Amino acid sequence: MKIWVDIVNAPHAHFFKGIIRELEKRGHEVLVTTREFDGLTGILDMLGIDYYVVGKHGGSTLEGKLIASVERQYKLAKLVIEEKPDLALYKNSPEAPRVAFGLGIPTIGFADNDTAIAVNKLMLPFTRRLIYPKAIDAYELIKCGADVNSLKPINGIPELAHVYGFIPSKRPLKELGLSPHSYIVMRTEPIKANYFNGDAEKSVLENIIPLLPDIPIVLFPRTESQKKRFEHFENVIIPGHVTDSLSLLYYAKLMIGAGGTMNREALALGTPTISTYPGKLLAITRWLISLGIKFHSTDPIEVSEKAWELMRKNGAFRKHIREIIASMENPIDAFLREIEIYEEYGTFPAPEISTEELVDRG
Repeated sequence: MKIWVDIVNAPHAHFFKGIIRELEKRGHEVLVTTREFDGLTGILDMLGIDYYVVGKHGGSTLEGKLIASVERQYKLAKLVIEEKPDLALYKNSPEAPRVAFGLGIPTIGFADNDTAIAVNKLMLPFTRRLIYPKAIDAYELIKCGADVNSLKPINGIPELAHVYGFIPSKRPLKELGLSPHSYIVMRTEPIKANYFNGDAEKSVLENIIPLLPDIPIVLFPRTESQKKRFEHFENVIIPGHVTDSLSLLYYAKLMIGAGGTMNREALALGTPTISTYPGKLLAITRWLISLGIKFHSTDPIEVSEKAWELMRKNGAFRKHIREIIASMENPIDAFLREIEIYEEYGTFPAPEISTEELVDRG
């Protein structure tokens, strides 16, 4: 089969890299499309994935997002009509499911953000098979247009796909002058995301850094304005180019993130993590907190106290995290299983959640 994979965000490159490799090993032809956004093409280049650049991100305004999305749909449609894929795969993509639906191409999508209502409403109604973490209430997805017959819950987190086949390298540490387990990694707020409703001007991390131990902090800002707000901190290192962030997370003493993906990547690698996301927490975040492997606070003093504790008892926390993570299901296995079923039968099996159960839960 020819399988189309649409990658619209930097984390999605890591999510799909293992799926792409496995599909190619099994003899499938893979068509990858992407857009200009957040160093995405640089990450795909680093991963050795061939791709077509189709469109760009529309920025932080509704007008910009709408125009960029409409333009991207048009360009995608022209390319896909020419390429004629048999199946489309995507994760939180607003354009690919609508183009695929319009052209009659079956789809498998992944949803992990129950707060991204706008994207979910644009994606879920057109998705034939929807894979999602069981931490999300299926009824929340159905309210956004998901067909009950499309639902396929898994006991896991998306970032397990990111670390599929991962082999840590100390090369990025040497480039930044770091040694293993001697630094903290930080990630700023996703201020351009449609679901973000926190402070777009100041990061919660700015008040946390002075309360932490005086050790190096590798910080990954999302915008130039965020970058400038942290340049005055003497112990903050901001990588000047696309780098192996997974290896940096693996060897970090601690991860403190105001977003979601890098926090969960750190947990998937066994690194203790504190979330400082200032908005409504995702269902998957609340689930990880309930499992005792993730901590959340936006209070600088609480965060610093927890950070000191996690660094003091680092080995015990790592062991506990890895034991929990080892029991989870990798999304790659779920995708490959659904692709195999579709290839054999030309359809997808009945849902695991009954309509009656959903009515009761709703």
